[in-house]
Amino acid sequence: MSALAPAALAAFSAALAVLGAGRIVRARRELTRPRRSGLRPAGPIGRRPWGRRLAATLERGGISMGADAFVGATVACALAAAALSVAVVRAPMAGALAAAAVTAAAAALVRSADRRRLARIETQLPGVAQQMAAALSAGLSLRQALTRAARDAPEPVRSELATAVGELEVGTRLEAALEALAARVPVHDLGIMVTAILVQRRTGGNLARALATLSGRLEERAQLARELRGATAQARMTAWLVAVLPVGGGLMAEIAAPGTLARTLGQGPGPAILTAAGLLYAAGVVAIRRIGRVEA
Repeated sequence: MSALAPAALAAFSAALAVLGAGRIVRARRELTRPRRSGLRPAGPIGRRPWGRRLAATLERGGISMGADAFVGATVACALAAAALSVAVVRAPMAGALAAAAVTAAAAALVRSADRRRLARIETQLPGVAQQMAAALSAGLSLRQALTRAARDAPEPVRSELATAVGELEVGTRLEAALEALAARVPVHDLGIMVTAILVQRRTGGNLARALATLSGRLEERAQLARELRGATAQARMTAWLVAVLPVGGGLMAEIAAPGTLARTLGQGPGPAILTAAGLLYAAGVVAIRRIGRVEA
């Protein structure tokens, strides 16, 4: 038992290092290479409707795993965490809470990666609107302006625009391609931009000037969102540190005196206290995420 706590701490540190290195490699690869879609063969999970949605989310978020591999890795990590928690605390409820925590962390990782990509697209939209406005002012058609923006825009918005241009090349109507783009990329500013383009096409008017004005408004919104995130960053970090302190204290106590967690949480009212603490932790995580959410 005395070797379990140091081994768990070492494994946790190694996992954090691997995850951090993986995220750095994925970020560098996404900046230097266009995104490719539909390259991974679908397994039993990937062929199901929810598996296809998961695979699409993993692809959008830049996670280099298929749906089957991701679910398998999550299940393996959850089982390992449950076994280790039961061995240390000697309470079945600890294993259930550990498995639930690993599953929730995996889901949060996927959502966070997807949100980061959508946030990057949102920050790139003012430049796309400005490029299209300049192309329209130079006498190009809307289709040509969209093609030029897909060629010159940075990733990841370039991949989404290239998909829309590819749909146009196979005969899709411009309105349908733009509506599909807005549905595929659920970004509020992109919905505003597509709506403005469609309204201008149906009612007439100076689309180049409208896009130039919209570019300025989107840039102001993005600047406001950055300021709000900066103003709330310290509060969010403090909240997460406060939430992590009890876990760190429990690990240090187990390292200093092996068996402490088992004697405290594995008998008597310990399992009930552990269950209540787990539920309060989950509620606290949800509250912190809601408080720190910024919507400009």
